[in-house]
Amino acid sequence: MGYRFAILVVALLGLPAALASGAETRAEISRAVLNYKSLQPGQQAVVGIVVDIKPGFHAQSHTPSSEDYIAFVVKLPAVAPAIVYDPIYPQGETHNYAVGKLNVYTGQVIVYVPVEIPTDAKPGPLSLAGTVRWQICDEDKCYIPETKKFTVETTIAAAGQAVQTQYPEVFKNFDPKTFSRLKKPTTMPAAGSTQTPSAGSSAGGTGSGPSLNFFGFVIGKTSFVMAFIAAFVAGIMFNAVPCVLPVVPLKAMGFYEVSKHDRLKCLAFGAVFSAGLIASFAVLAVVVVVFQYGWGQFYSNVWFNLVIVLILLGFAVGTFGFFSIDVPTSLYSIAPRHDTYLGNFLFGILTAVLSTPCTFGLFFGLLIWASSQPRSIGVALVMTVGAGMAFPYFLLSAFPEVARKLPRSGPWADLIKQEMGFLLLGSAIFFARRFIQPVLGPDAVWWLLFVVAVIAAFYLIGRAIQYSPRVVPRLIAASLAALIVGTSFELTLKLVHQPYTWTPYSQTALTQARGDNRVVVVEFTATWCTNCQYVETHTLHDSQIVKTVKQNNVEMIKADLTSEAAPGWELLRQINAVAAIPFTAVYGPKSSEPIKLEGIYSADELRSAIDRAAKNEISSQKAEGSSQKIVFAF
Repeated sequence: MGYRFAILVVALLGLPAALASGAETRAEISRAVLNYKSLQPGQQAVVGIVVDIKPGFHAQSHTPSSEDYIAFVVKLPAVAPAIVYDPIYPQGETHNYAVGKLNVYTGQVIVYVPVEIPTDAKPGPLSLAGTVRWQICDEDKCYIPETKKFTVETTIAAAGQAVQTQYPEVFKNFDPKTFSRLKKPTTMPAAGSTQTPSAGSSAGGTGSGPSLNFFGFVIGKTSFVMAFIAAFVAGIMFNAVPCVLPVVPLKAMGFYEVSKHDRLKCLAFGAVFSAGLIASFAVLAVVVVVFQYGWGQFYSNVWFNLVIVLILLGFAVGTFGFFSIDVPTSLYSIAPRHDTYLGNFLFGILTAVLSTPCTFGLFFGLLIWASSQPRSIGVALVMTVGAGMAFPYFLLSAFPEVARKLPRSGPWADLIKQEMGFLLLGSAIFFARRFIQPVLGPDAVWWLLFVVAVIAAFYLIGRAIQYSPRVVPRLIAASLAALIVGTSFELTLKLVHQPYTWTPYSQTALTQARGDNRVVVVEFTATWCTNCQYVETHTLHDSQIVKTVKQNNVEMIKADLTSEAAPGWELLRQINAVAAIPFTAVYGPKSSEPIKLEGIYSADELRSAIDRAAKNEISSQKAEGSSQKIVFAF
């Protein structure tokens, strides 16, 4: 109360001086400029408002020390067709004055306002008019609050017309990654409207954001119930991906063995396992939704990657009953065992960690939808995916008799476990690709995986002949073995056959390719990303895509993010809201922004993006114009 009275007294004392001084200028808008001389349809740009405060004076900052003080506020209403986002203010400085500590601006103040031009905007002049409101004070008194006007004049150029940057000194401190955090409105401003969309700051949004397409059901920006149902169902489905599939029968049999001694303890183990899995997704939610850190960067860390490989090898060795390896007893105390609470909790964490490289591209849409919501909703949504994934395991712990249908003892049970061991061994080799590739070459991993598949197939036939004298089991085993070998060989050929030469990503390579007025496709991938390999073999190597690439003289650039120091991370964070892969950017010859293909996409979508990029048509999610629909792909 004392500060509020003091500021009122100071303001009243300063009123006569303000009236007497009249035309004295203590602060002024020295410049209001755009960082481009003109704008293209689909372009993002920034308005910079420069306010110069004379020495000896200060203005209350945008976040003043008291709600009674006059905040520094910039208002720039949107005028069709432009979309205007919330201003980005500098941090204030804390100084001691007669009334106490104040958060203020001194000297030169620059406020940035991001703007965007829709892809369907018509060429013509564009005038953006706004205001800045401030209150100037000195050491002893404050003056009457002022509101100053500014106008920025520019033009919207025809699609394909080159634009030039300007005023680099004003925009040198603007972070281009800001655009990846902006939340686009679901509707464009109508002619004459003054809509101002919200920017996606770290504090969370207001519930605005893209819609989510879940198997044909469009989930809008406020359809929270449907979004959480979709997240839960998606989590259940994650148990079917190759990275997780070996865990399911192993865990089912583990629950069954425990239940034979104590049903209640089995249920408790199931709850602890589920807690570990959900906790892992909670970490994912905080990393991606709150801190907007690329989850894939964990897998790009060499030590994290190495730990995953060693854990998978350990599981594989433990699964092969014919291996007998003596290890120090201390290692067993930290192993994720089925019959301890800590073991089940760690097993839940491990299951979530192993699932991410196979599932991240599958719930890309959910992550973007979650990132567009307030933090609490976004985090809860991602944790719901974890709850859905944990649900089948919790059911198995509550009804362990379901596992009775699986062979519990005898040679057939050992055979199932050992075949799962081959799958775990293959997963370990896949994650070790970054270590194997520099020594044996880029194709060695795929042929090693093929060798593992062949060994698993012959092992299956051999054991079937050994365990059963009947013809039917042997024929079934032979058929499964042929399917394994045939499918693996076909997939290996697709992976090692490169229909065109990839250019390794660098900013120089991208700039040079775009300078040649060519369509440029940048694929963001990593050795640990299974969905990236799927996209490469089924989409990028599609015969029609290869034909389209050659016909349009497309430059194919690969941004390998296997290393956390890879140069492609910076570009990915600038153009991708959650910095996740699979992700492909398609640049037109003269476009300022790429067409973005997120998650798992089809050959038709990529071909359409290349064709439209060649015509300098800009789009966003899934190459679907400005509809802001995110496809939840499986």
